[in-house]
Amino acid sequence: MNRAFFVSSQLYVLLDSNFLMLPSVKRINVLSELDRVLGRSYKLLTINHVVEELERLASLGRPSERRRAKLALMLMKEWNVEVVGVPLQAKVDDAIAEASSKRGWVVATNDRELRRRLKELGVPTVYLRGGKRLTLEGEVEALTSK
Repeated sequence: MNRAFFVSSQLYVLLDSNFLMLPSVKRINVLSELDRVLGRSYKLLTINHVVEELERLASLGRPSERRRAKLALMLMKEWNVEVVGVPLQAKVDDAIAEASSKRGWVVATNDRELRRRLKELGVPTVYLRGGKRLTLEGEVEALTSK
């Protein structure tokens, strides 16, 4: 749990692979920005398929992808990101959409297509806007379950 001074219920924030690789591309303090946009305590999560995707990129990707994926895996440990096992869907994005909509999670992603899909499902998203700041899209008031 981050920032103990928040008074509202804790949120669960699912980080996808491109969001986890964000700090290697943009100079942004992800945790400070999440504190700012969420305004309450939160627990960082990801799903097992995102970890598998990052591990695959870290070993088999192009040099720039390998570097970003390795940093993302390191940040997951540093940020105490909990890995949640979910059934595999046709695509990782399908698993993210299903898990987050069923469990009431916020999703942090910069994938436009995934954000559009999540919006249709009523899932709040956090994304990078303008290359500098995170933005929350959607309502988080009722989201407190895991």
